[in-house]
Amino acid sequence: MSINSKIINNVISEVSTKEEAREVVDWFSSSIEGQHHLSDMIDKDAYLMESDADTGKSFTSLQSDTLFRKIDKNIRANRLKKFSIRVAAVFLPLLLILGLGYFMNSRTTLFQGVNYAELYIPKGENARIFFQDGTEVFLNADTRIRYPDRFGIRKREVFLDGEAYFNVSTNNKRPFIVNSQNTAVKVTGTSFNVNAYSESETIEVVLDEGRTAFLVGENSYSMSPGQQIEYNKTTGVTTLYNLSKSSNVSLWKNNILYFNDTPLAEVLKVLERRYDVKFHIQSTNALDYSYTLITKNNNIDSVLFELQKITPVRFDHSGENDDNVFVTLQD
Repeated sequence: MSINSKIINNVISEVSTKEEAREVVDWFSSSIEGQHHLSDMIDKDAYLMESDADTGKSFTSLQSDTLFRKIDKNIRANRLKKFSIRVAAVFLPLLLILGLGYFMNSRTTLFQGVNYAELYIPKGENARIFFQDGTEVFLNADTRIRYPDRFGIRKREVFLDGEAYFNVSTNNKRPFIVNSQNTAVKVTGTSFNVNAYSESETIEVVLDEGRTAFLVGENSYSMSPGQQIEYNKTTGVTTLYNLSKSSNVSLWKNNILYFNDTPLAEVLKVLERRYDVKFHIQSTNALDYSYTLITKNNNIDSVLFELQKITPVRFDHSGENDDNVFVTLQD
C-alpha cells in the first residue's frame, strides 16, 4: 500500500479530510514504505531548518510556555465552533508535525549538543556493532572507536584507532565519515576496510563496494571498488593500488588470517593483537622473511606450525608463560 503524494501534502498543509489524515498517519506508523517516506521528509525538513538563520537555537522555557498557552487558547476557542471535520483536518496534522519534530530530535543532534561514547575491543577479541542508522561495523582486536549517541543532520561521524570494516547504510544527504589520525574516509553508502592503528606507520583503506573519498589535509583522493589507498604518516605520501581480490583484506572479520607476501614483523603484530601474545625476536635475521598464507585456524600453536612450514623461522611457545613466544632461526 502507498499513499498519493497529493494526499500527504494536503495533510501537511492542513486541508485534508479526517479520513485522509488518519490514512496518512496509519501509513507512516504501520508500513516500511511509509516509514522510509517519513524519514526522507525528516531529512529534507531538517536541511531546510539548518539553512534558516533562525534555527539551531533551542526554545527557552518562556518561549515554550508561551507557545503552549497559545495552542491551548486556540483549542478552547475552537470548541465553541463546529469543528468535527475541521479539527480533524487541523489537529491531526499538528500532532503529525509535532511527532515529526520529536522523532527527528530522537534520531539526530539538531536541538542539543553531541555526546560521545567510546568502545574498546581488547587484544584477543573482536566485535560487531550496529549504529542507529543501520550501519554495520566489525571491530578487530585492539581497536577503539568513538561515536555519538545520535548522528547529526548533515553527517554521520565516528573516530577510529585500530581496524574496522564498515557496511554503511546509504544516505546521500548525510555522508558517513571515519576520522583517524588527521585523515578521514567520507562515504554515503559503502563497504570498506580501514586499518589505522596509531602505532603503525601507515593508514590503509580498502574499498569493496560503492565509492569513497580519502581525505588528508586539503587533498581528496577518490577510490573505486577493488582499490587500496596507503597513507604514510611519516612522509605524507599517499599511494593508490589496484587489488586482485580486495575482500581478502577483511577476512579477519570472519576469523580468517590472511597474509600476502607479508614481512614477518607485520605478521607478528597481527598475531599479537589476535591472540594476545608477545613475540621475542632471538635472531634478527628471521625478520628477513615474508609470508603468504590463508588459514582458518583459531589456535595460536596451529598457526605457528603452519608458518614454520614456509620458512626456517621457528617459534617456541612451550615456556611456562603462555603469553610469550620466542622467535629463532633453524640451525
